Amino acid sequence: MRANAHAQVSAPFGLDERATLATVPARVAAAGNPGATMADRPQSLEPLLDRDRADMAAGLMDAPWPPRVAPSRARQPES
Repeated sequence: MRANAHAQVSAPFGLDERATLATVPARVAAAGNPGATMADRPQSLEPLLDRDRADMAAGLMDAPWPPRVAPSRARQPES
């Protein structure tokens, strides 16, 4: 969940549904927990790690962190 003035929550529901802190319990009670079996079929991170290793070997480094601000939006020093 993320803090939000409208109390939306991140939940695996249909695109036509709007989930909030108030609506999730009733939705789960009526339709079941859509993420209940997610841990039954864990996936490996190896394909992702292999891709990362290949990118690094090819000279494609990780993105800069923190991300750079576009110069037009960067705070200009006061003169």
